[in-house]
Amino acid sequence: MCVTADALAVPVAALVRRCGAPARVASRNDGNHFTFLDDGATVDALVDPDAAVVRALDIYAESPATIVVAIDGATRTFAFGSYDMMHADADLAGAADYSFSDGRAYRLDAGHELVLSFNPATKKLTRISIGERLTLERMNLLPEQIDRRPFTYLAPVPKQMAVSDGSGTHATVVRVDVDRFGIVRAVTVVVPSDDAAFDAALGARLDDDSYEPARLASRPVAASIFRELRH
Repeated sequence: MCVTADALAVPVAALVRRCGAPARVASRNDGNHFTFLDDGATVDALVDPDAAVVRALDIYAESPATIVVAIDGATRTFAFGSYDMMHADADLAGAADYSFSDGRAYRLDAGHELVLSFNPATKKLTRISIGERLTLERMNLLPEQIDRRPFTYLAPVPKQMAVSDGSGTHATVVRVDVDRFGIVRAVTVVVPSDDAAFDAALGARLDDDSYEPARLASRPVAASIFRELRH
């Protein structure tokens, strides 16, 4: 696989240079998803909107895809479709954090977790999620910490867009900063295409777009979203 566990904390632009353009980009209520189709696997890279770096990876795959993760100073290889819950319980007891009916979570360090999800019928591995604990909590893969009240977040929703997402062979990814009134305040090219003129014009072209603002605990707040524009 091209997208590996060492993609965590890497700028998403560097990941795109290594693995090619994502199949899709979407900013949803649980985070900003850059989705790659990689050697039979579907990989969601959850990206921080401010630093544009990868905070978590969410990987679905069928056999024979594998991924290597460092746990307690040793590297372990997880094979989708064959590694099972029984082996996880035996191999990783020392790092165990949470147990779910069809999954297990393991503490990698103070801020990072590994979540293994298994097919309910076969108990074989179907999904691996790894990354910052707060990001995995937001994806509802981990329970909220009892000493921190959870807040519901809703991402900005486009109302009027001057440039459609398109379907061409060139791809530009931009970050759009939206204030609490739904007004675009900045447009930044995060992953450029090979059409420099198109990329340079996006700031002016997207400046008058409008959005339903993001909401945190039902209150409108400033936020950023990513858009992939194909042209």
